Amino acid sequence: MSLFKKPCMVDYKEMLAEARAIYLAMKQGAISYEKAKLMTTPYLEIINKRVRKLARKHGVYAKEIRFNDLNRNI
Repeated sequence: MSLFKKPCMVDYKEMLAEARAIYLAMKQGAISYEKAKLMTTPYLEIINKRVRKLARKHGVYAKEIRFNDLNRNI
C-alpha cells in the first residue's frame, strides 16, 4: 500500500469545505442565493455520487447532502 495519495483522487472533505465556504458567503450577503446554489451544485453532485456508491456497497440507505445541509455539521 502506498503512503502517497494518487494524483487523480478526489478529496471529498475539501470539496465539502469549499461548498460550505460558498454557502457561508451567501449567508454573509456576498453572493445571492441563486448564484451560491449554482456554484455548489457540481460539488454536491460529485459528493452525493460517492455517498450513493458507498451506501450501495454496504447495503444501507444513502443520506444525500442537500444545499441547506451545508449549514449543519455533517
